[in-house]
Amino acid sequence: SSGINAEYGGGHMLIKGRPCKIENISTSKPGKHGSAKCSFTGIDIFTGKKHEAISPGHANVDAPIVNRKEYQLQYIDDSNFLSLYDEDIGEQIEHIRCPEGDLGDRLKEMLEADKSVMVTVLNSMGEEKVIDCKEDTKQD
Repeated sequence: SSGINAEYGGGHMLIKGRPCKIENISTSKPGKHGSAKCSFTGIDIFTGKKHEAISPGHANVDAPIVNRKEYQLQYIDDSNFLSLYDEDIGEQIEHIRCPEGDLGDRLKEMLEADKSVMVTVLNSMGEEKVIDCKEDTKQD
């Protein structure tokens, strides 16, 4: 865990057990019964839901470890799972679903156009989500 001051500026923290990107922090002045309180508003990095939490200003908050990694997209299978190549370990990763909506459509269009596609996956607390894709312009 890290002190609240470390959380300013788009950091991440756990709110109600969910990894959230901090959107807003406001501090209330200390009342006559104790310390200042901080109120946090965060957006769940996987569901996009807004969560709020209040904690004493001197308390430590839990900051989840959030990793971001790029994989090369090989194909999308019939069950709509991505087949991704992890260059670091030289293995296929096949448990991440193709995202819904525009991002998923973009992935499929780029594949159909025979482009080399890099997919960015956000990973935290055992969950993963595709957050971006781009054409891989650096060819071997």
